[in-house]
Amino acid sequence: MIILNFLLASLISVSGFVPEFQPPSCGIGSETFSGGVRAFSMGGISAGVPDSNMVSGANPAASAWAVNTGFSWGTKVRDTQDAAWSGAAAFPEVSMTIPIPLGLQFSALLGNRSRINQTDTILTSGRSGTIRWTGGSGESYIGITSRVSDHLAFSLGGKCFFGSAMGDAVTAVDSVGTVVPISTMYRDDISFSPSWGPTFGAFLNTEYLSAGFSIVTDRSGELEVHRDYMGNSTAEATSHYSVPGELAAGVSTQIYPGLTIGFDYFARKEMNLLSSTTDEGSYMASGLEFTTDPGFCLRAGYRAMEGLWRDGASRYSGGLGYVISGGKASFDIGASYETWGSDESETVVYASIRASENWLGR
Repeated sequence: MIILNFLLASLISVSGFVPEFQPPSCGIGSETFSGGVRAFSMGGISAGVPDSNMVSGANPAASAWAVNTGFSWGTKVRDTQDAAWSGAAAFPEVSMTIPIPLGLQFSALLGNRSRINQTDTILTSGRSGTIRWTGGSGESYIGITSRVSDHLAFSLGGKCFFGSAMGDAVTAVDSVGTVVPISTMYRDDISFSPSWGPTFGAFLNTEYLSAGFSIVTDRSGELEVHRDYMGNSTAEATSHYSVPGELAAGVSTQIYPGLTIGFDYFARKEMNLLSSTTDEGSYMASGLEFTTDPGFCLRAGYRAMEGLWRDGASRYSGGLGYVISGGKASFDIGASYETWGSDESETVVYASIRASENWLGR
């Protein structure tokens, strides 16, 4: 990785970046994953829980038994010490399931992956100043799920990582007598071209026990950096980036009519983006859901993380849902409280609405 960073710095230097390009110190920022309010309220479990309302970001095959075409929309609001997320609604998470003939289903998911809101100090090439970074990354999924029997389904598709960030900088030379201007204002634009990786999922759904897993391969793309100086001068550079593969697995069971409990495991390799490293790691999650006859659902869950973007984090979550008109629409809301480090904490509220229609007349 050191060699790659050196090569990138050399490429940018040759391209005419003065001062040298300085990526945001936070990398792509703290991460979040798509999966819907139901999974969020149940500690994040979704890889082994059948879901007819939402495409699971952990395992798209979990929605194979949906009989209606459904569209859901949701967003999160955070109270956190992370300036990138605090007090602002996240990019809406959108999910779509469309059953088609022959036991197939088209699935699509789009959600926020991370956000950048960071001010860094510039100390390079005899210059000093500040640069304010804003932006973030997103992730999408598109694929086909096939029910090969009453109890078994497979999904095949692709996950796409993409994103951008903008840095506004003001610098000044540390001493007089240089050939460059005393003060320099410029804007750096970072763009992650869409990078696709094959995604495979499997799901076993029986009356009392369900289980599933999903694998996403590494995804590679082009990282483009474009600089506009105050005036007409520009500079640009291009390099490669890679997002590591992921593994998700889960199991769930109904221990009592209307009461479902489940467990999930997620793992990922080390990730290096924008000269910032996110450690390899995993998390374990557990959750439960209790459904009552009038259409109300009560949910609760817990997640423990080791490594990744919040090493040692513990998250407690809960929520409720209400189904309208026998499943034609639903409303869900959830909240979580997460702690990590010595005194870091975050509170999240997540709400979504869903509408569906039986286009196939089943």
